[in-house]
Amino acid sequence: MTVKFGISTWSLLQLDVDVAIKAIGDAGFDYIELWGEVPHAYHDWVDRGRLGDALSSYDMTVTLHAPFTDLNLASPFQPVRGAVAETLEKFVEFGAEIGAVMITVHPGNVHNQALVPKSAENASQTINRMVRAGRGRLAISVENQAKSFDMYHYPLASTPDSLQRIVDAVEDTRITLDTGHAHVSGTDPLAFAELGGERLAEIHLSDNSGSSDDHLIPGEGTVKLQKLFERIEGSEMFVCLELNPHKYSQDQVVAAASRLKSHFSGGSRGIEG
Repeated sequence: MTVKFGISTWSLLQLDVDVAIKAIGDAGFDYIELWGEVPHAYHDWVDRGRLGDALSSYDMTVTLHAPFTDLNLASPFQPVRGAVAETLEKFVEFGAEIGAVMITVHPGNVHNQALVPKSAENASQTINRMVRAGRGRLAISVENQAKSFDMYHYPLASTPDSLQRIVDAVEDTRITLDTGHAHVSGTDPLAFAELGGERLAEIHLSDNSGSSDDHLIPGEGTVKLQKLFERIEGSEMFVCLELNPHKYSQDQVVAAASRLKSHFSGGSRGIEG
């Protein structure tokens, strides 16, 4: 068994999605995560024919990141929750249509700490609807979020315990570990990995200094990654590089991903934040 290493098309957001797919596919990566937001792979925006043609040129496993801009699963307002759930169910159908094996979703946020318990329940209900929409054709994975330092912003799943509560309330789900989010939250990414156990399916890989989610190349910040890497060696984990598209060029993204893929292929050791 070997780690499957890939790149999120968000890292190449300056490119059209079909061009980003070509850049990642031509570089020989194992899989690709399509960014499910405008202007990339949002189901009511993207040209599905062109997207399918671009993907069919490569033997890459496909995952998706669910849209979250203006789509708050934790909203306390029922009309909003209904619209969000309906949109995400359609996104799941789109994912199954293009052959994706997994969709990662953010569980949302609220503006008042007192709303967190009920909002976690709301988010879990919507994620359950996504699981049912998938009907076993693809997996739904919940991502840990970064802690906010704003007293009016409370992202769910920003600690291992809060993530645990959400996934335990869902029929059948996976966990996506975002290393940058964990570090901003003051938690060693390994703690989320240990919580996930066999449910841990994907790692969104990036670095930062701990104060903001900067999506730096691993090694440019202070995230401790070596023990996490050691834990997943020899597994079939998806490891997806998510780099700041406003900071790095296409060549820088592909070069960084190639170095990291080499690490998991046995070509290097000792990567550490």
